[in-house]
Amino acid sequence: MDITSLINANVICLDLTSTSKEDILQEMVQILDDAGKLSNKTQFLSDVWAREEIGNTGFEDGIAIPHAKSSAVLTPSVAIGISRTGIDYGAEDGEPSDIFFMLASTDGDDNQHIEALAQISSRLIEDGFTNKLKKADSKEEILDLFTDIIQPNTESTDIENAPSQIEKSELTRKLGRTKEHLLFGTSHMIPFIVAGGVLLSLSVMISGQGAVPTEGILADIAQMGIAGLTLFTAVLGGYIAYSIADKPGLAPGMIGSWIAVQQYNTGFLGAIIIGFFAGFVVRSLKKIKLPESMASLGSIFIYPLVGTFLTCAAVMWVIGAPISNAMAALNEWLASMAGSGKIALGAILGAMAAFDMGGPINKVATLFAQTQVNTQPWLMGGVGIAICTPPLGMALATFLSPKKFKRDEREAGKAAGIMGMIGITEGAIPFAAADPARVIPAIVAGGIVGNITGFVFNVLNHAPWGGWIVLPVVDGKIGYIIGTLLGAFTTAAIVILLKKNAVEDDEHTQQKFTFESVKNEGEADVLAVTACPSGVAHTFLAAKSLEKAAHKLGIKIKVETQGADGINNRITPLDIKNAKLVIFAHDVAIKEPLRFKGMRTLDIATKDAMYSAEQLLNDNLTKHHKRFSKA
Repeated sequence: MDITSLINANVICLDLTSTSKEDILQEMVQILDDAGKLSNKTQFLSDVWAREEIGNTGFEDGIAIPHAKSSAVLTPSVAIGISRTGIDYGAEDGEPSDIFFMLASTDGDDNQHIEALAQISSRLIEDGFTNKLKKADSKEEILDLFTDIIQPNTESTDIENAPSQIEKSELTRKLGRTKEHLLFGTSHMIPFIVAGGVLLSLSVMISGQGAVPTEGILADIAQMGIAGLTLFTAVLGGYIAYSIADKPGLAPGMIGSWIAVQQYNTGFLGAIIIGFFAGFVVRSLKKIKLPESMASLGSIFIYPLVGTFLTCAAVMWVIGAPISNAMAALNEWLASMAGSGKIALGAILGAMAAFDMGGPINKVATLFAQTQVNTQPWLMGGVGIAICTPPLGMALATFLSPKKFKRDEREAGKAAGIMGMIGITEGAIPFAAADPARVIPAIVAGGIVGNITGFVFNVLNHAPWGGWIVLPVVDGKIGYIIGTLLGAFTTAAIVILLKKNAVEDDEHTQQKFTFESVKNEGEADVLAVTACPSGVAHTFLAAKSLEKAAHKLGIKIKVETQGADGINNRITPLDIKNAKLVIFAHDVAIKEPLRFKGMRTLDIATKDAMYSAEQLLNDNLTKHHKRFSKA
């Protein structure tokens, strides 16, 4: 989010006339109401006072940041007011307050609210910024301070383009949030399709009859697998809705997705659509102000009940049939793929699976194949190979040409080989981070070769996973092995051809630093939370990169990982009280974000933490001042 999208000339006042805290809040609310940002100024003022009761929003050096999330807000906005005389606002230092920011956020949009607070705080701690605000003679000068448009020779065309740039920033933010909701659902879905797919495939393979067993223990194991593959679509839709609307969205998302899949055969596509629909329905319901006597029933009774009815009604009477038709058309198209068409699809999926090594692009390709594993297992036959070729290829390169790699890279090659065998693409990340221009093209080429080979040999992978760990449930094992070897050799050959001989860093080889996250409470200067869709590699690689960078800079950092094994090294209230900055390094929605409300926050993707941790810490920590940590 760009803070400039929330500020315009209509919400700026250069000369506030109020002389008390009560009057100043009313005056600032009136500014927002006059600008058309509120539907009910009385309600919003009440919500602002409710926030003040939690804690005074007056800070040092004359700054006050009253704020509220309210159902009375029509359009999120930030009003800016300057008092030339100053008033007694109850600031921590006892001094009068003369610069006021009033944040009006829509109820339920925690992400935008926190981002706005963080961006305002980061501006206010810049040297000389508050003095420039006080000396501003026009609203345009204040706008320029926030948009950084202070160059005298700025052409009119740049100013005209500013709105489109703001809109683009807002669009980027919304797309990012949409991706997080989808990946949050995917991360909870994966265990179901892995467990279900493997159990079903094992029962069929052991029976030796090429059909689902109907008697004995194998039939029971098959039913376990079928249950997993039946439930995964409901889990996918339910947790997408959960990501959007919190727990009240879980039941509407799951029940709506179940009806869509079971009654209309919409498959995973329907589950995704219904999940988003249910989430937005419930989030909209939560904006309706309930009577105080019923407020406690909202999350556990009213929102799930009404949300489920509206979602299921939409599925049954409006969108269920169209989604079903679209899914049937997709399956028909996939079934008809052959020859050059199949090769083209293999090239696309192979490149996507390898490109960002477990990142969002990889997840799109793998999700496409995983959700078709029970109807189109040949898709997973190729993608399963592409998943493992990047780490296997890099491991092979370090073995065939060790002079091209430093000692640490050769050690990483051993780990990459193991990760490739068990289907973890992220094993190639250390090599790509060190030399992206040579490594990424090589692993993409290997992924394409491997995926196409799997398609050509008509390999059927009945498990929604990759690597050689799934060989027991693969039909066409020879083709699978050949595809893996060809892909790995392709990657290794290109890397060896492109790379020069490595030069060891003597200081690095002589001294190895150990670095880890702070474990004790209240000692860390910086907090971080890392989370990725699978909860495995990116989560922990991002954590280690942040820990290593903090060690190098002499900064105490505590990293909480929200991974496949749950929340580890949990950040406590005492940590939050004493820290200066919290970093959210995530590709899915993090759990319990409201713990950090009021902290200065840096919101980034896991790959940013993996590749640029030192720069991020340098740029953001040195600019921070503790006085705004409780905003």
